[in-house]
Amino acid sequence: MKQTYWGLVHTDDDGGFGISFPDFPGCVSAADTMTELVEMGTEALNFHIEGMHEDGQAIPVPSPSVELAGGAIGIVAITATIPGKKRRINLTIDANLIDLIEAKHGKRAVSGFLEEAARRAL
Repeated sequence: MKQTYWGLVHTDDDGGFGISFPDFPGCVSAADTMTELVEMGTEALNFHIEGMHEDGQAIPVPSPSVELAGGAIGIVAITATIPGKKRRINLTIDANLIDLIEAKHGKRAVSGFLEEAARRAL
């Protein structure tokens, strides 16, 4: 599921930019350009949400709006992927492919590998 969260844009002393997320205290990132900031902010937010999900923490609902605060110079909307509950399925895959995945990542890594490959493909 996709959710859009607000990011507050800040400037730093070196002429670059920083981003913080009011809905996720402690989730921050920085970059030299605004384009990079959106990319890095998206990566940081998704990583933060994945960590919360793995730790069993509730993912906050996006705030409906946000105001400039703490020296912020702008606001950007960042879309993040919210992980869902795990669901067992029956899947048929080439045995040689499974052997290759297990050889490279370990016997218990097939599900995680396939999940990550699907995320990247989508």
